[in-house]
Amino acid sequence: MVLSDCLLDLKDVSFSYSGAPILRSVDLRLNKAEIHALVGENGAGKSSLFKCIMGIISPSDGEIIFLGENIQGLSVREVLGKGISMIHQELMLIPELSVAENIYLGREHSGGKRMSLSAIQFAVQELFDRFGLDIPVDVRVKDLSIARQQIVEIMRSVSQQAKLILMDEPTSSLTDVEIQFFTRLIRDLKDSGVGILFTSHKMEEIFGFADVMTVLRDGEMVGTYRSNAIDAQALVQKMVGRELKDFYPKADVNTGDLLLEVENLGLSGVFDGINFQVRAGEVVGLAGLVGAGRTDIGQSIFGIKPYTSGELRYMGKEFAPKHPSEALEAGLAYLGEDRKELGIIPEMNITENMTLGLMRLFQTMQRILFQKEHKATSEKSEALRIRMSHAGQKIQELSGGNQQKVLFGRMLLNMPNVLILDEPTRGIDVVSKFDIYRLMLDLKQAGKGILLISSDMTELLEMSDRVVVISKGAQRGELSKQDVSPERVLQLALHA
Repeated sequence: MVLSDCLLDLKDVSFSYSGAPILRSVDLRLNKAEIHALVGENGAGKSSLFKCIMGIISPSDGEIIFLGENIQGLSVREVLGKGISMIHQELMLIPELSVAENIYLGREHSGGKRMSLSAIQFAVQELFDRFGLDIPVDVRVKDLSIARQQIVEIMRSVSQQAKLILMDEPTSSLTDVEIQFFTRLIRDLKDSGVGILFTSHKMEEIFGFADVMTVLRDGEMVGTYRSNAIDAQALVQKMVGRELKDFYPKADVNTGDLLLEVENLGLSGVFDGINFQVRAGEVVGLAGLVGAGRTDIGQSIFGIKPYTSGELRYMGKEFAPKHPSEALEAGLAYLGEDRKELGIIPEMNITENMTLGLMRLFQTMQRILFQKEHKATSEKSEALRIRMSHAGQKIQELSGGNQQKVLFGRMLLNMPNVLILDEPTRGIDVVSKFDIYRLMLDLKQAGKGILLISSDMTELLEMSDRVVVISKGAQRGELSKQDVSPERVLQLALHA
């Protein structure tokens, strides 16, 4: 490697939190015009390494060299000024501000003068036109879908004309069409000499984008590999330190009683004419493009957005929940697609998050049975293999995969008959995905019914017994395990 080609050089970077080592002597080198994947389980230290580079946290040891200059100890603003930007997994946008204002936030001054809102909007519109984006620059970010918010986050980094962009799970919320845009974008950036260091749990992205891959495990670097010198199975083995067999576990499960019947279900202006059934011991997949209405259907069944037409029957009886509490008490469970917004309370601890909304299970008269609560959550944490220091630890300190397991623990404490899982493995590591798939199989074998909403086509097809396809709020078909295929699902999902 020619020295002048080196963009970023990390030497023996270490970091500890509350005395516990998070990163141990990490070495990493990234060249100009190179796409470099940083891979590993959640909790391996990937996000901490990104934060060290950005100046969000300070390494306890080592050097961070960017374009020949040691940038360790610089503030975030100074790092940004050097030409490094970061796309965060948890969106860092201000919901009440417009798209244009978010993209230029902190950079409103040009030539010593503050830019007018119209000038900012004009600059952002030019940027969007260059990349063929149709997102209105004047709408508030909170009025956009999560997928479009993530595109805005990406374009903010592009607008900063960075020489190095760090991307933490950049496609976790994107649709297939938007991923195609993202693919073109990072290749354009590479062609212009920009270096990209990204994390992803999607093997097709890691091998589709990366020139080089560096594996972290428990804060230590396992090795760096050219993408053409290693395959997916070997990469996963290096990430986890062992072989994962039967990634999508299967077993013959006899379906049982009819648990949930959906007949001509509709929500005014959103979806209409939805029909399917969920039996004990089966997983029914709900497929479709983002915005097709899949999430709204799940939320209507659970009483978050009460349906306005049609009928639900649960356990053979008419069922019309007007509030999620009614669905919970009846024996339904719901896992939302955005755990930050719909699942966890970051400042609360693991126990509090797991029993949130379920205190009736740990209460007698006016007294809370804390010992019973602690015992129940400890047993669930152990069964779900939640990696934590103690039950009183704040949930925001856990990895995404372990946060998701806490939410599964909450559902299971209520002993549901039907579980509605909306994007259950979004943004979590390979091992946590494997654990959740094993759990889904266990639930099937225990006679539970599962409604699975997922944008991960492989996950949907591998884990579902039947797939119902939704397009623009209408049901386009139901495919059996024998008839389902990615091509058939997309054909129905793209129905005009």
